Amino acid sequence: MKHPKSELYSAMIPTFEAKNANGFASELEVLALSVENDEDLNVVLSKYENLLNVISQNEKNINSESNTFEKKVSLVKALLEIAAEEYAIGIVDGNIENKFEYQDALGFTTIAKSILKEATLLNSSEKAKRNKIIEIIDGLLPLWPSLVPTKKISGDASVILDAIGKINSI
Repeated sequence: MKHPKSELYSAMIPTFEAKNANGFASELEVLALSVENDEDLNVVLSKYENLLNVISQNEKNINSESNTFEKKVSLVKALLEIAAEEYAIGIVDGNIENKFEYQDALGFTTIAKSILKEATLLNSSEKAKRNKIIEIIDGLLPLWPSLVPTKKISGDASVILDAIGKINSI
């Protein structure tokens, strides 16, 4: 998480400005610094929860056409694609090459899941699809046995890409 503003946030700034939204730059930076400084997991989780709350507030600026269930599924797949890229940089042949990218991949995956969990006004078909996708995402969690890995990881980014394939087939 050393570079969240340049990597994750800067492309969103024009959209926030166009919608007169506050964005979440400061909360993202606070979380990044917390992770960088290897703060206690409870502190990191608290700052992460705060970031998610501010992101949710900003989501209210999205128009209804952009907020359909299918658009959310597309967003989830895009987030998982980024997670796979980050994971591939973070973990190479089971070795920790970059713990920040490894952690970023977890963040993208977690946000993808939360987007689906917050989708509640769904018909029965959409609910079934949402639950299947959440189950697929939950199956990815063993890729992150800890927030700060210290030993070899038995995981590979291809597992995330396979999950996207499974989502596409639902």
